[in-house]
Amino acid sequence: MCHSALVWAAALLTLGCAARSGWERTDARACRPAEPPRICVLAEPDRALVIRAGGTALVPGECAASPRRRGGPLRVSAEDGRTGASDSRWLRIRRGTTTRITATPAAKPRVIRRERCTGQVEQDMPEE
Repeated sequence: MCHSALVWAAALLTLGCAARSGWERTDARACRPAEPPRICVLAEPDRALVIRAGGTALVPGECAASPRRRGGPLRVSAEDGRTGASDSRWLRIRRGTTTRITATPAAKPRVIRRERCTGQVEQDMPEE
């Protein structure tokens, strides 16, 4: 039991974490594989939602980029402005990826999808 805890601790130290502060809003519509991770809050459904991650607050439709290239676990919290519900959890954020997130009705942050950065502008991408 003790050895497995040491292995996990060593793995976390080796892998590191995503930057915990310094994230900045971005309007960039494209990203490249070597760029830092990004998170975007889904615009739909439109609701009074605030997502806090990496020292910045985002509302639906906004994105933020990490100040470092490294990905890893990132503490993300959500607050529903209508109900006052709030919750937080660790989400895995990857380098060269845009992580699209939202929150459940109980304000639990949830990953909807991860998109690899290709340098292609989002509106030029083929429909799914």
